[in-house]
Amino acid sequence: MIDNFLKQLSNSDIQWLKQNGNQENISSGDVLIEQMRSPDFFYLLISGELTASISQNQGGRLGNIFAALEEDQSLEQEIARFSPGEVIGKMPVVELTPAVMTVKATENSSVLAIPYELLQDQLQEDWAFASRFYRGIAVLLADRFGRLIQHFLNHQKGQIPPLQDVPLIFGELNDSDVDWMLGVGRLEQISAEKVLIRNGEQIENIYIILQGGIAVLVKEQQSNRLLSLFGALEDNDSTDDSLEREIMRLYQGEILQEAITLDNPVSTYTLKALENSTLLRIAVPQLLVKLQQDIGTAARFYRVVAMLLSGRWQGLISRLGYGRSRYQMGQSLDISTKYEDEIDLDIMDNLTLGGARFDWMLKRLKVS
Repeated sequence: MIDNFLKQLSNSDIQWLKQNGNQENISSGDVLIEQMRSPDFFYLLISGELTASISQNQGGRLGNIFAALEEDQSLEQEIARFSPGEVIGKMPVVELTPAVMTVKATENSSVLAIPYELLQDQLQEDWAFASRFYRGIAVLLADRFGRLIQHFLNHQKGQIPPLQDVPLIFGELNDSDVDWMLGVGRLEQISAEKVLIRNGEQIENIYIILQGGIAVLVKEQQSNRLLSLFGALEDNDSTDDSLEREIMRLYQGEILQEAITLDNPVSTYTLKALENSTLLRIAVPQLLVKLQQDIGTAARFYRVVAMLLSGRWQGLISRLGYGRSRYQMGQSLDISTKYEDEIDLDIMDNLTLGGARFDWMLKRLKVS
């Protein structure tokens, strides 16, 4: 994944980052970002290596008890390592909550620190820059989410609790984007338990769920190389689903198979209907042409994809049992206190707008 983010940017984009950022050196062992404290910078790792960890013990009597039981006062767990070319820190629009992990240097490292406010202004003023930037972020987050899933499967027992995305898509797109989708999309009805696409199959369409729900299943990596090799030679009709585990459930207003827009031609998940469902099907070639020709739509669409992937990444971390919010059931809410899991009011406004736009879409399609 080294340089995959930078590969999405143009030379002028990289030049802008260099001109508006400051190079900072970090000594081995120093903390760059502290969990649950939102940084004011967007960081690009230039040299060295950073590690990301999550801590379950956020203080309080109960947290200290669990830490003592596990003989670990921090219950800290490493979840990722970052190489040169990767990015961390505060990402405009993408981060729905404060930092979900602690980032520190494992060796002497150097980062380019771009002030958050400057980056946010640039994204709002330059749609072409925004399109490439959000696409790059989405590529990185897709990889991180995939690696975290396998980490979860390898270290946890039992069923993975389902995740659920916040349905932001229609709040982030505008009316012309939705109108285009209505023009090129086709309704598709699928019955309960039907498999929409299997892991490893070619992606030909993206889907928006209008009614019903879809289960997302991932295949565990097989430790036995020979078993994996001969399993791949078997006929598709004898596909073994025993190694597939449900990781999330997606419902009305959410998008499926968005990874095709990040140059992933095959599905890395199996999608199966939880119930009788209605989907809006959009052919991939039509979508890709639209994203190439309409830079405004591209910027908004890739921002949505990045937000969804960020939500899934943060959601899976919370399912690991780490990064508990300070707010507990029964605790009085204080208007002057900002809780870690509190959603920004601007995002809430987008949710309201998105809901109204989605209802309008259903009426246009005559889906009741």
